[in-house]
Amino acid sequence: MTKNSVARVTALAASLILSGCISMGPANERPQASIEQSFGQLPEAPHAAFTLDAWQEFFPDTNARLMIKTALESNTDLRIAIARMAELEGRYQIQREDLFPSINGEVNQMRSQNSINVEGNDNLVDVYNAKVGLVSYELDLFGRVRSLNDAALAQYLSGVEAARSVKLSIIAQTANAYYSWVSAHRSLNLAEQTLQSRQDSLDLIQKRLDTGIASELDLAQAQASLATVRAQKAQFERAHAAAKSALELLLGKPLASLNLDTKELQLTEMALELPASIGSEVLLSRPDVLAAEQSLYAANANIGAARAAFFPSITLTGDYGFSSTEFDSLFGSDSNTWSFMPSIRIPIFGNALQANLDVANAQQQRLVAEYEKAVQQAFSEVYQLTTNSSTYVGELEANRSLVKAQRKRLALAEAKYKAGLASYLEVLNAQQDKFSAEQALLETERAQLANVISLYKALGGGDKVVTYEPTQQKNDNNNDVD
Repeated sequence: MTKNSVARVTALAASLILSGCISMGPANERPQASIEQSFGQLPEAPHAAFTLDAWQEFFPDTNARLMIKTALESNTDLRIAIARMAELEGRYQIQREDLFPSINGEVNQMRSQNSINVEGNDNLVDVYNAKVGLVSYELDLFGRVRSLNDAALAQYLSGVEAARSVKLSIIAQTANAYYSWVSAHRSLNLAEQTLQSRQDSLDLIQKRLDTGIASELDLAQAQASLATVRAQKAQFERAHAAAKSALELLLGKPLASLNLDTKELQLTEMALELPASIGSEVLLSRPDVLAAEQSLYAANANIGAARAAFFPSITLTGDYGFSSTEFDSLFGSDSNTWSFMPSIRIPIFGNALQANLDVANAQQQRLVAEYEKAVQQAFSEVYQLTTNSSTYVGELEANRSLVKAQRKRLALAEAKYKAGLASYLEVLNAQQDKFSAEQALLETERAQLANVISLYKALGGGDKVVTYEPTQQKNDNNNDVD
């Protein structure tokens, strides 16, 4: 084969690379999941675009932001996810190299000794070689190498979204753990205040009993009320300790090591300002849904690679260089050498190839089902959480009104008792009902916050701008998981 022949074959290979190759895998199309078309009470209204703030802006108080930042820095699950993402990126880069010819350069010297003595010859022969070689490059005529590259890229992008999903989960878990601890802290404070109030009432009744105004029954009722609150306080202490332990587990360090603003140990009001009607397509921007989608695309590409394996493959190997017994004349015009060795592989018995294709098809069907499940689960979460949002508004308003009424009732009952117009039992009932109403208000405030945080997570968080317009679908991949 002449140099011109080598050049023509090389040019053909390059043209095949540049012009692309056929793909034998299924087209990358999102499966149509059986879900509703919109959220909200006005499904007939136009779907409005909206954005979610990044978590640094979404959480208003400094303590919550400090907790989340600390958790993200120390959480092992996120470190594993990021390392996994880096591993998949490296695998993609390795696979991508197969798309291009691999050229190696080599310079060597070989010394040999002749077995026949020749007068004036020391029987030693040196041979110098310098060459540049094409190392086993496969012409991707049927898209096998391209499909493997596409699969590696999709797996990497799935890893990126998986890392984002882990990060978003950590943000939500930490925020919920922090506000649970704050809620437990406030409940414990309320129990301590109530206990002190019951003790003051018992002391007052004891004085009234000493002067003959109160009865032994009043004293016994006050003692029973004090013991009840003391038992409740012990329960709140356990709940507070459990909430603190759960939060420290997420943080990876004790709360005492953090510079917390004790003035902000309160349940901050938060709400998501969402339009009246949201298109269900916003769920396609959730990291877990995007991860499932990219895994499906990787399976499609693997099918293409398995199908292409049934066809012949052509591999090119060759080199061009110089060879001489004298180093000084190594690169002379008369010392050049070359070799070119194309080879073709044709499958004859395809049992293993068919098995590989069957496996790839089965994996693709499984991932289609997993993608549909991810979308349906996302829809269920968002639907339930958006429904909850509207109900908490009325519940909070009712609980605040109830607390206000119970406080007024207690004040009136105490005044009537002191005036001798009511029994102490009426005061005890008012005290207990007021305490229960205040606890119910704290629990509702906590539940409303948990719902807002969960809805923020269910909508995909604010790491990536979530925008939906009726005429298009967003499917951009954001590689930033910091």
